[in-house]
Order: sequence, then structure tokens, then C-alpha cells
Amino acid sequence: MANRSLHSGYILGLDVGEKRIGVAVASVIARLPQPVETITVDASTLERIGRLVKEKKATLIVIGIPRNLEGNETPQSREIREFAAQLQEAINVPIEFADESLSSVRADSAHHQVHFRNASRDSLAACFILQEFLGTIKR
Repeated sequence: MANRSLHSGYILGLDVGEKRIGVAVASVIARLPQPVETITVDASTLERIGRLVKEKKATLIVIGIPRNLEGNETPQSREIREFAAQLQEAINVPIEFADESLSSVRADSAHHQVHFRNASRDSLAACFILQEFLGTIKR
């Protein structure tokens, strides 16, 4: 996706964890990720993400992939890719991946700022994942 350009629409960003999934959204035009919510992982997770895709009119989903210090994917990365495959089967929206390195650390730091206090750490991490992805696409 990094070599293609997106001209319109909304992107849903996901920070996928074992217990929770942080969700953020950004307009391709404005490129300002906003925290949406945190989803508790359970039997209805895929359905909830599908509803968010429709509500937010998302044309793309970006999921954060963790990497180790050498830049290689981790066992958690494989689990996230498996989740993405299940999500892809459940919805008809393209899925891309973005490096989530330090997104949680940045979310912890941002969470202390006044305008982010009502957002969860997970949804803020999803914002940083989206920001990373948006920096890779052409305008």
C-alpha cells in the first residue's frame, strides 16, 4: 500500500491485544487520527469491528504489527496476522499492516495530555499506528 495513494475515505486503525483492541479512525484527507473506543476481545469482536467499519464508513483497516529490536516479527505478530485473516473473512474491507513499535509507549505519554484524558491507552496506540501508516502513503 505504501507505493499507492489514497485520495478519500476513512481508515480504521486497530491496536490488537489479547484482551482488548484499541480503535482509531482517520480521514485520508485530513490525516488526523482520532481515538474511537476500546473493544473487549470476546465472541462478538469481529461483529463489533464490522459495525464500526460501517458506522465510520471505513474503506481500509490498518492493524499494528509488533516487531522485535532487530525489526523482525514476533510470535505475537503471527497471532495478530491470524486475527487479521479471520477479520478479513468476516468483512469485505482491505486490511494493511503498520509497524506498531513504541505505539504503546507514545500512548502512555499522550494519555497524560488534557485533550486525550478521556481516551483509552489502547485507542491512543491505535492513533499512533494510523499516524505511522498515513506517513507511508502518497497524498
